[in-house]
Amino acid sequence: MLGKCSKCEKTVSYVNLNEIEASAFMGSKWKTVTYNCPHCSTILGCQIDPIAIKTDIVNEVVESLKGR
Repeated sequence: MLGKCSKCEKTVSYVNLNEIEASAFMGSKWKTVTYNCPHCSTILGCQIDPIAIKTDIVNEVVESLKGR
């Protein structure tokens, strides 16, 4: 059973991904992705970009190991 968009109420069989930046009040910023309705572009969900987080962690570990 497929879900429906909460705004346009059309059946959502796939979503469009978009990159945006999220930030905490007066704090850090993260690359995030939004899951958008393919019919009306309403944001259905948002999360920190898992690929960007993985890349950042790997880069920090490599830099840390170089400093040994």
